[in-house]
Amino acid sequence: MSFRSLAASQPAVAAVLQRSLANNRLAHAYLFAGDALTDMELAARELAKTVNCESPTKEGACDRCDSCRKIDASTPPGGQHPDVQWIRPESKSRRIDIEQTRELEKSLHLKPSVGRMKVGIIAEADRLGREAANSFLKTLEEPPDRSLLLLLSTAPEQLLETVQSRCQRIQFGAAAAREPEAAHAPLVDGLLALLGSSGSVLKAYKLFDTIRGFLDAEKKRIEEQVEQSAQLDRYRQTADSKWLEEKEKEMEAQAAAEYRRRRAAVVATLEWLLRDMLVCIENGDAALLFHRDRCDALRKLAATQTRERALANLGTIETLQDQLERNVNEPLALEVALLRLSGLTTPATAT
Repeated sequence: MSFRSLAASQPAVAAVLQRSLANNRLAHAYLFAGDALTDMELAARELAKTVNCESPTKEGACDRCDSCRKIDASTPPGGQHPDVQWIRPESKSRRIDIEQTRELEKSLHLKPSVGRMKVGIIAEADRLGREAANSFLKTLEEPPDRSLLLLLSTAPEQLLETVQSRCQRIQFGAAAAREPEAAHAPLVDGLLALLGSSGSVLKAYKLFDTIRGFLDAEKKRIEEQVEQSAQLDRYRQTADSKWLEEKEKEMEAQAAAEYRRRRAAVVATLEWLLRDMLVCIENGDAALLFHRDRCDALRKLAATQTRERALANLGTIETLQDQLERNVNEPLALEVALLRLSGLTTPATAT
């Protein structure tokens, strides 16, 4: 795909990066800022591929060589290339701690093992703890040779000024609407049924069971992927028990972080449906809908809804997102949100 996939949603960003590559004028550190975290991760991946591609083209990476395939690998999250390292919030507090940044710094100071450049990518960089951010400043000030640092943030104002000032900032535009995930279809249909009911306890708990079943299956799939990637079983007879314990904790944190990302995607899908409902109530253009395949059902349902109720529903889902981000009890938060969406309890206030 090279930069063509990024150009479809962020043409200005793709043009800036391609121009810098063509002129051999890449900065040593970039801050990708905007509300489109998915686009920022795509840009970071494509840039990492291009600087390490075995057969780069004018459009970027070839997408076919061994280096490109390793960076594109889905497991573990972030790929399998030894010279490209991703770090994300993985602790229960949803912070990036100093141990993670120190590991990244150690990696960056080693010579590239198979590629041309070491690339360090910090996703959700605004989650850097103060201690971790301060310890990382020296690396930003004096980056190792043949290294590239990419900080991705939807809340760059929360980063230390000293961190921001040492990075070249690239502003991403608003997140482009994408096609809904096919796997989320039963959840979308369940929410439509819930909104069309009048205080139905049965439909609220039916959707609750559907979402919980989906999330449980996702969690199991993630754990299996992480375990398969780590392949700890091959070391259990020979490795030090303390090392194994640390690795198991790392696996748990990695799986938990990936689960939170997939859970957030589910909530976002439901939020898009509620947003679509408001568009229909306001008689907006069908082209504005995210769930365009549900246009007829949305239009029919919108005729029975009020603008005030639609805004309150959006407030409810925003409250759910905030609660899950703060590690509030997941089943309880979800149950309360669905009961509010059904109209059985007082809805959250839209903000």
